[in-house]
Amino acid sequence: MGKCEVVFKEIRFVIEDELTHAFVLCEALGDCPLGVQGWHHKAFGKSKSAIDILTAWGEGDDPVLWSQEAPHA
Repeated sequence: MGKCEVVFKEIRFVIEDELTHAFVLCEALGDCPLGVQGWHHKAFGKSKSAIDILTAWGEGDDPVLWSQEAPHA
């Protein structure tokens, strides 16, 4: 495997009564493994705000490792 870069193209939050859903659209550049390109999703409890979710990225919660699921239109 060579050089792989990921660009976050879009971030969407869907806030429900009990859950906050985060959707991240990743663009794979270079020699990336399968499963990097596309939408990634993770659901969080209602106590997590959008700012908390974004802050967690810097602490090791990598959106590329989340399950792949696109947001509903």
